[in-house]
Amino acid sequence: MQQRKIHFIVLSSFSATGGIEKFNRAFMKALVQLQQPLCFTASFAGMYDHGVNAQYVPAKSFKGFGGSRILFVLQSLLQCFSTDVLIIGHMNLALIGVFYKLVKPKGKLTVICHGIEVFEPVSGFKKKLLQKADRILAVSHYTRQQLIAQQEVAAEKITVFPNTIDPFFQLPLIFKKPGYLQQRYHLTGDEKIIFTLTRLKSEEGYKGYDKLIAALQTYKQKGVVFKYILAGKADDAEEQRIQALIAQNGLEEEVIMTGFIPDEEVTDHYLLGDVFAMPSKGEGFGIVFLEAMACGLPVIAGNKDGSTEALQFGQLGTLIDPDSHEELFHALEHILASNEIPRAKELQQQVTQLFSFEQFQNRLQQILKTEMVYA
Repeated sequence: MQQRKIHFIVLSSFSATGGIEKFNRAFMKALVQLQQPLCFTASFAGMYDHGVNAQYVPAKSFKGFGGSRILFVLQSLLQCFSTDVLIIGHMNLALIGVFYKLVKPKGKLTVICHGIEVFEPVSGFKKKLLQKADRILAVSHYTRQQLIAQQEVAAEKITVFPNTIDPFFQLPLIFKKPGYLQQRYHLTGDEKIIFTLTRLKSEEGYKGYDKLIAALQTYKQKGVVFKYILAGKADDAEEQRIQALIAQNGLEEEVIMTGFIPDEEVTDHYLLGDVFAMPSKGEGFGIVFLEAMACGLPVIAGNKDGSTEALQFGQLGTLIDPDSHEELFHALEHILASNEIPRAKELQQQVTQLFSFEQFQNRLQQILKTEMVYA
């Protein structure tokens, strides 16, 4: 039997550290490991990637185009002719998917939808891509509902395929605050630490850290000693906006913006916190919630987007109305007034059982078996 050829194309996997990039890396690794048992060969291409991390993908199987968009598109169009299964990692690559179904009508086309890119009606090639796709993988039930309601996609075409904890994410064995970070941020050990890790972009207004800053003014008025560590690279416009908001609320001494955090320090930053809070309204899922809980950290998230799935609809963490100042304040007050450390190991076990890489790979194996490779 001739091996089928699967080609997975993405915007980026190794040139950035966002949630979609983390998903892509895990997806690639799962495909690599499933090649032999399912009898297919996998190849990969990233529009903005310059190189590859061999922990996830062998260098010979991956082509990074370093931002050369025209070359990436041309190469991807040529690849369509020899591909049995094409997996599109982002809606912005719609042109390639539509072309694939034109030249390979019997080929299998799968599209991965992460969230906000399908929360409003799309048109043109993106609309055509969703129509032509044989299977759409939605990272949460919320994203699936948006595909049905906003894009009028047939429900039977959509499979919920949740995110995972990165296979190389460093799970802590001891839940202790790292001393070197306490020194770096001039912490005494008496403060309550609220932590958020996210990208801070001026064109994205849904993460909720600005609402959190506003709620912390009330928290400060209660006389509580705390620090809010807001981590993640910010563009210039967003940093100016957040700094103005910090000053407006009189929180210059309480809020620490760290900027970019290297991968090797991410786990330690989660351990530094007493609560992870990100009351967003536009998450398709939210890998950072999984990471925080895997580090034993209590989580507060919004109840109006895919965050609900990461928190298992309130079983693993606290869901609030992200537009409610009062709910956010009371959730912070409740969690920080209690001692959650004894539950840290239990929380880690619960989230890893549900969202481990092994579970992720098993889900993908079933999809490939039933819907793509042997269809």
